[in-house]
Amino acid sequence: MTPETPETPQLPATPESPQPTPAQPVASAPGPASASGLNVTSWSPGEDVIVVQRTPAPGAARGTWRTFRETVRGLMTTFGRFTEKPVTVQYPEEKTPVYPRFRGRHKLHRFEDGDGVGSGLEKCVGCSLCAAACPADCIRVVAAENTPENRVSAGERYAAVYEINLSRCIFCGYCEIACPFDAITMGHDYELSDYDRSDLIFTKEMLLAEPLERTPLRNEGE
Repeated sequence: MTPETPETPQLPATPESPQPTPAQPVASAPGPASASGLNVTSWSPGEDVIVVQRTPAPGAARGTWRTFRETVRGLMTTFGRFTEKPVTVQYPEEKTPVYPRFRGRHKLHRFEDGDGVGSGLEKCVGCSLCAAACPADCIRVVAAENTPENRVSAGERYAAVYEINLSRCIFCGYCEIACPFDAITMGHDYELSDYDRSDLIFTKEMLLAEPLERTPLRNEGE
């Protein structure tokens, strides 16, 4: 006996959704191509399609006017600077002034007379907050304990080693903001180039020393 195959259940018929009518090609007016025997047609997007003209209407007169107008606009800038004389800065004898908030070479500070603390003591207490805030990881701080015989800072500890690798520094100023005692600030000196990378690692003695030359600041309104 042959086994009977189960009948496949029939799904109820669903009404078919209306399909959009495709756009029909529209025959173009007879021209040179159709006159030669070729069937040339142009495609029509349909009646419900809106054509947006994003550029000026084509035309020889409009294109010529736009070219002339843009050329004159460019020459106005050229002619405006034509009478100005070139400005030459005699660097390094004449340094370029910087703005007061310019972030340049770092500097460590000491307490001065009248601060209420022993004169000459370092402000840095070796807390390493500047190293923690540095996104470039270019600051290295090694702290040591102050003793009555060897008091370096006004706190319990001081920075026995303080180094900044200026070849990695991005001069963001985060170290200056993170310091709770204003022990490190960023000055205005920008002449920091050197021939060897190892010479760009500034030690604590170098950061405590005064810079050799001062960079001029811009006056208000410049």
